[in-house]
Amino acid sequence: MPPLGTHARDRSDPTDWGGGTIDIRLLGDGSTFSLPVHTEGALFSVGDPHHAMGDGEVALTAMEGSLRGTFRLTVCKKGAGDAPSVAHRYPFAETADAWIPIGLSDPDGSADGQGSDLDVAMRTAVVNALDFLEQDRGMDRATAYAYLSAAADFTLSQVVDRTVGVHGVIRKAHFS
Repeated sequence: MPPLGTHARDRSDPTDWGGGTIDIRLLGDGSTFSLPVHTEGALFSVGDPHHAMGDGEVALTAMEGSLRGTFRLTVCKKGAGDAPSVAHRYPFAETADAWIPIGLSDPDGSADGQGSDLDVAMRTAVVNALDFLEQDRGMDRATAYAYLSAAADFTLSQVVDRTVGVHGVIRKAHFS
């Protein structure tokens, strides 16, 4: 991953570590979606609502539509414990039932020329999941790796854009 701030810009396309069109159908009412802020004075923008969408959006469209949303924005300071530690450097989501570590390919091929590579997105999702389980849930890394292989699911988020995505689903019930 390039240093923070290398993809700062005035728009949300292409998707990168600061946001964009990260299409994860699990996210809806009551979800928490954390984004690192790379730029002083950053703004917030929302768009591209989907009434229905499958995992791995493949063709530039889902069941698109107009929606009204209510969002609560909270600035979480690193080290304050009010957001998962990985969320201060990478997008991370949460629902009532699951933690959702995210992995993206390099949006413009600048990191070793990887470009839209699902292998990069998958490895990044796994590393983010390992970091979350180790740093925020107190699991040793070897056990976390075994857990992810045995009990977590990793799913394509999208392949339609030049940034491709993979997200993990770590069920909270496993940690009750």
